[in-house]
Order: sequence, then structure tokens, then C-alpha cells
Amino acid sequence: MNKNEYLQGNYAPVSKEINETRLKVTGNIPKDLSGLLLRNGPNPMSSLNEETHHWFIGQGMLHGIRLDSGNALWYKNKSVDGNDSIANTSVISHAGKIYAIVEAGGYPVEIDQELNSLNTKPFYGDENRGFTAHPKLDPNTGELHAMCYDYANKFETIDYVVIDKNGSHKKTQTIPFETRSMLHECAITENYVLVLDLSVTFSLERLGGGYFPFAWDDNHQSRIGLLDRNDESQDVRWFEIESTYFFHTFNAYEDKNGDVVVSATAYDRLFDKDRNGPFTESSPHLTRWILDLKSGSAKSEQLDDRSIEFPRIHPDLVSKSNQFGYALASSNSKKPDFKEIVKYDFVNDSSEVYEYGSGNFGAEPVFVPSEGANDEDEGYLLSLVYDQETDKSDLIILNAQEVSSGPLAKVHLPQRVPFGFHGDWINI
Repeated sequence: MNKNEYLQGNYAPVSKEINETRLKVTGNIPKDLSGLLLRNGPNPMSSLNEETHHWFIGQGMLHGIRLDSGNALWYKNKSVDGNDSIANTSVISHAGKIYAIVEAGGYPVEIDQELNSLNTKPFYGDENRGFTAHPKLDPNTGELHAMCYDYANKFETIDYVVIDKNGSHKKTQTIPFETRSMLHECAITENYVLVLDLSVTFSLERLGGGYFPFAWDDNHQSRIGLLDRNDESQDVRWFEIESTYFFHTFNAYEDKNGDVVVSATAYDRLFDKDRNGPFTESSPHLTRWILDLKSGSAKSEQLDDRSIEFPRIHPDLVSKSNQFGYALASSNSKKPDFKEIVKYDFVNDSSEVYEYGSGNFGAEPVFVPSEGANDEDEGYLLSLVYDQETDKSDLIILNAQEVSSGPLAKVHLPQRVPFGFHGDWINI
């Protein structure tokens, strides 16, 4: 039997929880970076079936680096173990609290600033409800918007959930959704929530065989739905698109014509023959869709040939037109090498690249605006980088306006941070 790629090398879990305060730093950490970088991802600790194990499965583990006024105070990592949840996909802050989150009915887990899991019940008072891996924070209202699914308990519906600016549940709108596609992501504009009904759907066959229960479906018509944020009497308006799947959008917004523009890292096929992970069947490419509200049609355009994933933008521009975006880029191969960060200028149709260097493999670049910033790209990119030679990771800090110039600083960590999923910067 071939070894499972997602249990080898830097995909493999780490077994130790470390708390290290003596961190070596190369270069100078910007003094206005005072806060906590958190990263979440699956870190399975129990014995596994190599044949059926999927990269998305396993208890969450948080890795944190605390920065303050030009100093690296500590690194620590801790398993997510609160609120009866593995919460292994992402981490967010909202209304002064931190949450590890996951989709498919899994509960969110409140996390304190020392990475401890708490046994509170987020958002709903004394009630526990599942959430999503990718809510969207509206920078105008401070509200958190989420598309939530739980096919084990709600086989033909999904929920549009709004959490208010104070961190309390505001509303739930239930939507018919018989296709049961993997609703990993959503997007928002000023007036709409985008419902992403794409070509990876729930598979009873995979579930019965002990595999990750989603698969590519050639018979499924991919479509993007627009749900009116302000009028619950309106049905979802659907726009058919080519067969595709994407885990992550850069952003969505309404243009001057009133049409909806959404860009994402789109795959032509995945979870078809390969039952263990997403990368071997096609590469994800930067793709833009324009949904014409007058005609009801959609048109798409691939904007770059590079293989990219884990896109980020300035957080204050979610739902609005943005000039810049950042992503992790790989060679177009069946085994991604996470070799560089690419910065896109969507207005001038240009890009800039920072290469990690031979034997170094990066992670999602998190954009943090600098203090008192006037320009959209005035800030920093924070990325964890695995060094194959030392078998450890570093945190690098780049000037987002001069990405190709290389790191302003490197914080050298005492162990490797496995290839995981998503992180966030928490201002403290």
C-alpha cells in the first residue's frame, strides 16, 4: 500500500505541545505589530487508517506567536479540546473573543489569549449549534455572516446565520438545499450573501467506505446563488456556471453596473479519484465570475496560470472593491510546493512575487494593516515557513508594499508547524 501523502513530511502531525519564550529573531519586527498570530489545522494524535485518512480530518491544533512592540514574546501550540469539538479549520476573532471554527455541524470553540480551549457555548447563550469554517465579517456593520450545513441532521437545508457586532446570534434563515454540496465558503457584498453550490457533493458511498464523505459529481450543475441580505421573502437567485469547485474566495462586491463580481481559487476537478486530499487532480487558478443581474447569466475568466491557494485581502475591504490580493503559489504539479507568495494588483493587472527559497515551503499569507495606514497595501504579510533542512518553521514578516524585497524579520520557532489551513492576526 502506498503511504498516505498527508501523513508524511510536514503534513504529519506534531506530538509535542511547547511553550517557548526564548525566540531568536533575525531582522527587526515592526513595532506596530503588537498582537497574536494564530494558525489552526488538523493534527490527528490517535492511530489512523493510512488508506482512508483525509487531510481535513483530525483534532485541531493551534500554533501562536505573540509579538509586542518589536519583540517576539513567545511561541506555543495547543490542541483544541473544548466544547465537544475538534474545530480544526480556522481561527477568528469577533467582539473581543477568539474562536476556533469548523464546518459540517461542528461547534465553535472559544479560545483565550494563551491558546486554552474554553467550554463556553459561543453565540447562542446556553445552546450549542454548529457553525462554519469561513464566516465573513462585514466591516460596515461589524456583523458576522455564515452559511452553515449539517447534513447528518439537516439533509436538505442549510442555514444563513448572522452574529451581531456584540457576538450574539441575530438571525437564522433556513434555505432549501437538496444538492448537498460541500459548502466550505461563502462571500458577501453590500446587499447579498453568495451561496456556493459547486461540484463537490455529499457521497454516501464514500461515507460507507470510511472515507471523507464528499466527492466530485459530474452530474451536478455548479451555480452561484445570491441571497438578499435584507429581504427574507426573496428566494435565492441562481446563476449557472461551469463545473468547478473552490474552497476560498478572494472577495465579492457589486460593481458600478450593479453586477456581482466574485474571484476565487478554482479547481477543474478534485476528490474524484483521489480520496485523501485536494491537490492531485487539478491545480487551483485565480478565476473571476461576473453575475449579470439583468440577464441572469454569468461569465468567467481565468486571470492567472499559476497554481494558488489560501487567498487573503485587507480585512476592511470584505464586500467592497479591492485593488490588492495575496495568495500562496505553487508549481503546477500534483504535489504542491508552496514555493512563493504572490501579490496581485487587480486594477493594473500585475503581480509581484516573494520566493521562499530552496527547501522552504510557506503557508497562508495573513495581511495585517500597519498602524495609521493610508493605502490599501500599507501593512505586513505574515507567513509561516517550513525549512526542510532544519525540520523547523519560521514566522516571516514582509512589507506588503515591497513583497519581493524579502522579510523585514524572521522569528525562528522551536519546532515545525505542519501544513494546515487558516490563521488570523489578533490585535492585543
